[in-house]
Amino acid sequence: MSLTTNVHLESQTKTGSHSCSPCPSPEGHTHQADHSAGKKSIPNTGWCDSPPIPSCDGSDSEKDWMLKLPYNWSPVCGPDSEELFKTKYESSCWCSAVHFAFLGDPFDAKHCHCRQCQWLHSAPFQWVVIFPKTSVRILENNSDALHCFSTTTKKASHHVPCKVSCDICWVPLFDEGKRMVLAYPSHYGGVPLEFQPSCHIFYGQRIMEVYDGIPKWRGHKDDSELMQEMSNVSGVMPRYKGYDEGLHP
Repeated sequence: MSLTTNVHLESQTKTGSHSCSPCPSPEGHTHQADHSAGKKSIPNTGWCDSPPIPSCDGSDSEKDWMLKLPYNWSPVCGPDSEELFKTKYESSCWCSAVHFAFLGDPFDAKHCHCRQCQWLHSAPFQWVVIFPKTSVRILENNSDALHCFSTTTKKASHHVPCKVSCDICWVPLFDEGKRMVLAYPSHYGGVPLEFQPSCHIFYGQRIMEVYDGIPKWRGHKDDSELMQEMSNVSGVMPRYKGYDEGLHP
Protein backbone atom coordinates (compact mmCIF):
# COMPACT_ATOMS: atom_id res chain seq x y z
CA MET A 1 0.00 0.00 0.00
CA SER A 2 1.40 3.38 -0.98
CA LEU A 3 1.07 6.43 1.22
CA THR A 4 -0.37 9.57 -0.30
CA THR A 5 1.77 12.68 -0.16
CA ASN A 6 -0.87 14.77 1.59
CA VAL A 7 -3.45 13.48 4.06
CA HIS A 8 -5.58 16.60 3.54
CA LEU A 9 -5.89 16.68 -0.22
CA GLU A 10 -8.09 19.78 -0.14
CA SER A 11 -5.40 21.78 1.67
CA GLN A 12 -2.73 23.90 0.12
CA THR A 13 0.77 22.49 0.20
CA LYS A 14 3.96 24.26 1.07
CA THR A 15 7.40 23.12 -0.01
CA GLY A 16 10.16 23.33 2.59
CA SER A 17 13.86 22.54 2.64
CA HIS A 18 13.50 19.23 4.48
CA SER A 19 12.24 17.07 1.60
CA CYS A 20 10.06 17.31 -1.48
CA SER A 21 7.02 15.69 0.16
CA PRO A 22 4.44 18.49 0.62
CA CYS A 23 2.67 19.13 3.90
CA PRO A 24 -0.59 21.03 4.40
CA SER A 25 -0.33 24.67 5.34
CA PRO A 26 -1.93 25.95 8.57
CA GLU A 27 -4.62 27.68 6.52
CA GLY A 28 -6.00 24.25 5.68
CA HIS A 29 -6.87 23.50 9.29
CA THR A 30 -9.79 25.58 10.51
CA HIS A 31 -9.61 24.11 14.02
CA GLN A 32 -6.17 25.68 14.48
CA ALA A 33 -7.63 29.20 14.57
CA ASP A 34 -10.45 28.05 16.83
CA HIS A 35 -7.93 26.74 19.38
CA SER A 36 -5.57 29.70 19.18
CA ALA A 37 -4.72 31.10 22.61
CA GLY A 38 -4.47 34.56 21.11
CA LYS A 39 -8.07 34.44 19.90
CA LYS A 40 -9.71 32.90 22.95
CA SER A 41 -10.73 34.85 26.00
CA ILE A 42 -9.82 33.49 29.43
CA PRO A 43 -12.94 32.10 31.16
CA ASN A 44 -14.16 34.03 34.18
CA THR A 45 -13.59 31.97 37.31
CA GLY A 46 -13.30 34.98 39.60
CA TRP A 47 -9.56 35.47 39.18
CA CYS A 48 -9.22 38.42 36.81
CA ASP A 49 -5.52 39.29 37.13
CA SER A 50 -6.19 40.95 40.46
CA PRO A 51 -4.17 39.80 42.26
CA PRO A 52 -1.80 38.88 39.39
CA ILE A 53 -1.58 35.30 38.12
CA PRO A 54 0.64 33.39 40.60
CA SER A 55 4.25 32.83 39.48
CA CYS A 56 3.70 34.92 36.34
CA ASP A 57 7.22 36.30 36.79
CA GLY A 58 8.66 32.82 36.25
CA SER A 59 10.53 32.21 39.50
CA ASP A 60 10.28 30.58 42.93
CA SER A 61 9.25 33.78 44.71
CA GLU A 62 5.52 33.00 44.98
CA LYS A 63 4.47 32.62 48.61
CA ASP A 64 1.88 29.99 49.62
CA TRP A 65 1.71 28.83 46.00
CA MET A 66 -0.14 25.63 46.94
CA LEU A 67 -3.10 27.77 48.04
CA LYS A 68 -3.27 29.57 44.71
CA LEU A 69 -4.11 28.63 41.14
CA PRO A 70 -3.60 26.21 39.52
CA TYR A 71 -3.55 24.29 42.81
CA ASN A 72 -5.69 24.42 45.96
CA TRP A 73 -7.66 27.63 45.38
CA SER A 74 -11.37 28.45 45.76
CA PRO A 75 -13.18 29.97 42.77
CA VAL A 76 -15.77 32.66 43.53
CA CYS A 77 -19.52 32.32 43.07
CA GLY A 78 -21.65 34.18 40.58
CA PRO A 79 -24.88 36.13 41.22
CA ASP A 80 -26.81 32.85 41.43
CA SER A 81 -24.49 31.65 44.25
CA GLU A 82 -23.05 28.93 42.01
CA GLU A 83 -19.32 28.54 41.52
CA LEU A 84 -18.05 30.14 38.31
CA PHE A 85 -15.64 27.21 37.94
CA LYS A 86 -17.63 24.46 36.24
CA THR A 87 -15.52 21.34 35.75
CA LYS A 88 -15.53 19.86 32.26
CA TYR A 89 -12.53 17.51 32.48
CA GLU A 90 -10.64 15.72 35.24
CA SER A 91 -7.18 14.18 35.18
CA SER A 92 -5.29 12.02 37.64
CA CYS A 93 -2.02 10.20 38.11
CA TRP A 94 -1.75 6.39 37.85
CA CYS A 95 -2.22 5.72 41.58
CA SER A 96 -5.03 8.31 41.86
CA ALA A 97 -3.30 10.22 44.66
CA VAL A 98 -3.44 13.49 42.70
CA HIS A 99 -6.51 14.75 40.83
CA PHE A 100 -7.04 17.98 38.90
CA ALA A 101 -10.16 19.62 37.46
CA PHE A 102 -10.26 21.68 34.24
CA LEU A 103 -12.82 24.23 33.11
CA GLY A 104 -13.77 24.49 29.44
CA ASP A 105 -11.78 23.37 26.43
CA PRO A 106 -8.04 23.88 25.92
CA PHE A 107 -6.75 26.90 24.01
CA ASP A 108 -4.60 24.67 21.83
CA ALA A 109 -3.00 21.22 21.61
CA LYS A 110 0.44 20.42 20.21
CA HIS A 111 3.06 17.73 19.76
CA CYS A 112 6.51 18.97 20.83
CA HIS A 113 9.66 17.26 19.50
CA CYS A 114 12.29 19.33 21.33
CA ARG A 115 15.21 17.51 22.98
CA GLN A 116 14.12 18.55 26.46
CA CYS A 117 10.68 16.97 26.03
CA GLN A 118 12.27 13.80 24.63
CA TRP A 119 14.58 13.44 27.62
CA LEU A 120 12.15 14.41 30.37
CA HIS A 121 9.37 12.16 29.06
CA SER A 122 11.51 9.30 27.73
CA ALA A 123 9.44 9.52 24.56
CA PRO A 124 9.96 10.63 20.95
CA PHE A 125 7.74 13.68 21.54
CA GLN A 126 5.36 15.27 24.04
CA TRP A 127 1.62 15.83 23.53
CA VAL A 128 0.11 18.72 25.50
CA VAL A 129 -3.22 20.51 25.81
CA ILE A 130 -2.95 24.14 26.89
CA PHE A 131 -5.23 25.67 29.53
CA PRO A 132 -5.02 29.04 31.30
CA LYS A 133 -4.10 28.67 34.96
CA THR A 134 -7.47 30.13 35.93
CA SER A 135 -9.12 27.04 34.40
CA VAL A 136 -7.22 24.52 36.56
CA ARG A 137 -7.58 23.51 40.21
CA ILE A 138 -6.49 20.57 42.33
CA LEU A 139 -9.16 18.21 43.68
CA GLU A 140 -7.03 15.75 45.63
CA ASN A 141 -3.46 15.62 46.88
CA ASN A 142 -3.42 12.49 49.01
CA SER A 143 -0.30 11.87 51.11
CA ASP A 144 1.01 15.24 49.92
CA ALA A 145 2.01 13.49 46.70
CA LEU A 146 2.30 16.56 44.47
CA HIS A 147 5.87 16.92 43.22
CA CYS A 148 7.49 19.77 41.27
CA PHE A 149 10.70 19.70 39.25
CA SER A 150 12.25 22.86 37.86
CA THR A 151 13.75 22.55 34.39
CA THR A 152 15.54 25.85 35.05
CA THR A 153 17.33 24.96 38.28
CA LYS A 154 17.24 21.17 37.68
CA LYS A 155 16.06 20.71 41.26
CA ALA A 156 12.91 19.43 42.94
CA SER A 157 11.31 22.80 43.63
CA HIS A 158 8.40 25.00 42.60
CA HIS A 159 10.43 27.26 40.33
CA VAL A 160 8.26 28.16 37.33
CA PRO A 161 8.37 26.85 34.66
CA CYS A 162 8.24 23.45 36.30
CA LYS A 163 6.98 19.94 35.71
CA VAL A 164 4.29 18.65 38.06
CA SER A 165 3.98 14.95 38.86
CA CYS A 166 2.95 12.46 41.53
CA ASP A 167 5.63 11.64 44.10
CA ILE A 168 4.18 8.15 44.63
CA CYS A 169 3.70 6.68 41.13
CA TRP A 170 5.95 9.29 39.42
CA VAL A 171 3.46 9.93 36.63
CA PRO A 172 3.89 13.42 35.09
CA LEU A 173 0.67 15.47 35.14
CA PHE A 174 1.42 18.82 33.51
CA ASP A 175 3.89 21.64 32.97
CA GLU A 176 3.18 24.84 34.89
CA GLY A 177 4.13 27.93 32.92
CA LYS A 178 3.86 31.60 33.80
CA ARG A 179 0.20 31.90 32.77
CA MET A 180 -0.65 28.55 31.23
CA VAL A 181 -0.79 24.87 32.17
CA LEU A 182 0.36 22.33 29.58
CA ALA A 183 -1.44 19.12 30.53
CA TYR A 184 -0.99 15.59 29.18
CA PRO A 185 -4.10 14.13 27.47
CA SER A 186 -3.41 10.50 28.44
CA HIS A 187 -4.42 11.22 32.06
CA TYR A 188 -8.04 12.15 31.32
CA GLY A 189 -9.43 8.63 31.01
CA GLY A 190 -10.04 9.17 27.30
CA VAL A 191 -9.08 11.70 24.67
CA PRO A 192 -11.83 14.16 23.62
CA LEU A 193 -11.87 15.54 20.08
CA GLU A 194 -11.02 18.95 21.55
CA PHE A 195 -7.61 17.55 22.57
CA GLN A 196 -6.51 16.73 19.04
CA PRO A 197 -3.25 18.54 18.19
CA SER A 198 -3.23 21.45 15.78
CA CYS A 199 0.44 21.02 14.86
CA HIS A 200 3.89 19.64 15.66
CA ILE A 201 6.52 22.04 17.00
CA PHE A 202 10.32 21.72 17.03
CA TYR A 203 9.96 19.09 14.31
CA GLY A 204 13.51 19.93 13.28
CA GLN A 205 14.70 18.08 16.41
CA ARG A 206 12.52 14.99 15.87
CA ILE A 207 13.84 11.47 16.27
CA MET A 208 10.85 9.93 14.50
CA GLU A 209 8.61 11.12 11.72
CA VAL A 210 4.84 11.35 12.06
CA TYR A 211 2.60 11.00 9.03
CA ASP A 212 -0.63 12.67 10.18
CA GLY A 213 -1.15 15.57 7.80
CA ILE A 214 -1.01 18.43 10.32
CA PRO A 215 1.56 21.26 10.12
CA LYS A 216 5.14 20.56 11.18
CA TRP A 217 7.03 23.64 12.44
CA ARG A 218 10.83 23.65 12.72
CA GLY A 219 10.56 25.66 15.94
CA HIS A 220 7.62 27.44 17.55
CA LYS A 221 4.21 27.52 15.88
CA ASP A 222 3.73 30.44 13.47
CA ASP A 223 7.27 31.64 14.23
CA SER A 224 9.44 29.25 12.23
CA GLU A 225 9.68 27.36 8.96
CA LEU A 226 7.07 24.78 7.95
CA MET A 227 8.71 21.42 7.33
CA GLN A 228 7.79 18.25 5.48
CA GLU A 229 6.44 15.16 7.20
CA MET A 230 8.62 12.44 5.70
CA SER A 231 12.25 12.41 4.63
CA ASN A 232 15.27 10.20 4.10
CA VAL A 233 17.29 11.79 6.90
CA SER A 234 19.67 9.28 8.47
CA GLY A 235 18.88 8.39 12.08
CA VAL A 236 15.22 9.42 11.97
CA MET A 237 12.75 6.62 12.68
CA PRO A 238 10.61 4.87 11.67
CA ARG A 239 10.22 3.65 8.13
CA TYR A 240 6.51 2.89 8.17
CA LYS A 241 5.02 -0.26 6.69
CA GLY A 242 3.80 0.69 3.26
CA TYR A 243 6.36 3.48 2.89
CA ASP A 244 6.75 4.27 -0.79
CA GLU A 245 10.37 5.00 -1.61
CA GLY A 246 9.23 6.55 -4.87
CA LEU A 247 7.71 9.51 -3.03
CA HIS A 248 11.04 10.76 -1.72
CA PRO A 249 14.38 11.37 -3.45
